Amino acid sequence: MKGRIWLVGGVVAGIAVGVGKLTYFDGAATSLSDRALRIVDTGGLTLVHFAARHGAPRRIVEGLTAVLAVLVPGVTALLLVYAARATLHLRVVIGLILVAIGVAAFFYLPHGTATGVAVLALVAAGLAVGATGPLVAAPLAALAALIATAFLPRLLASHSTLPSVPVTALHQALFASAGSPLWLRIVVLVLAALPFAFAVRLIVA
Repeated sequence: MKGRIWLVGGVVAGIAVGVGKLTYFDGAATSLSDRALRIVDTGGLTLVHFAARHGAPRRIVEGLTAVLAVLVPGVTALLLVYAARATLHLRVVIGLILVAIGVAAFFYLPHGTATGVAVLALVAAGLAVGATGPLVAAPLAALAALIATAFLPRLLASHSTLPSVPVTALHQALFASAGSPLWLRIVVLVLAALPFAFAVRLIVA
């Protein structure tokens, strides 16, 4: 796919931000990941209370909420990559439409006016094709990589608290006891990595 270089460049920039190589954005990745998890956790607690009032097994609801909390960051990144790819495809369509408008102007406008419209249409088409990659596709890919860099490593970090919430909740749902063992963190890491893996495939395919 033409324009893939912007996706790859965006991913590299997102990883650089996530690992702290771009100090100006230091903390942005962690804040983004934490906020997403807090939203899911709050929604999960609301769902647990609602389900409990209607007789649903609490452990099942907690387990589903934990799985959702693990998948949401990756699904978000996957949707961002889909959006980035879509903009690269649409830029060609938009460019062709603008060129067509410029050509059509010669059929219904005076020659001098039509020439000006055609020139403007060609300039706009060039901007649409040329600027979409660096200004739209690359930032979307960077944000997806930023989420991955912030979220996945923290699932295995023993000192990390917020990503431990879904792991602990899943352990509670499975074994009816509190805990966050390393093996379960690894299982959760694999689960969380699946949508990120699909996103990577979209970028390189």
